[in-house]
Amino acid sequence: MSVDEYVTDRDRWGYLAGARFVGPHEWAEVAEKHLYPSMHLWGLAEGLIEAADEEGRLIDFRPNEFYEGALSDSMRNEDDPADWKLTYDRFSAAVVMGGTVELAHRGFLAQRGNGDTADYRLSLPPVGEPA
Repeated sequence: MSVDEYVTDRDRWGYLAGARFVGPHEWAEVAEKHLYPSMHLWGLAEGLIEAADEEGRLIDFRPNEFYEGALSDSMRNEDDPADWKLTYDRFSAAVVMGGTVELAHRGFLAQRGNGDTADYRLSLPPVGEPA
């Protein structure tokens, strides 16, 4: 994809041209069909669904807090103790950030800089576009 395929709106959200913003419920329904075959992306997606507000925004995204918070919450199962958390390390950071970049590239996330953090927003790629 080229730079021309991305737009930045007046609120500074950068995203794949033609993508639209959605809330977590709509995003989950569509994203699962495209992301589930990729276990690491679907795992990340479940954490993003957990962390997003009703409009699909993740403001002041901090990977370490996300990893030990919403991502851990979404991955915990009935066999884990209630206080179980994933351990955040350099490898985890690379997987989380690499996954968010891939989701943005495929039209599933909008992003914008926010000082020393980033903001993300759930989006869906244009209809008919391969995700």
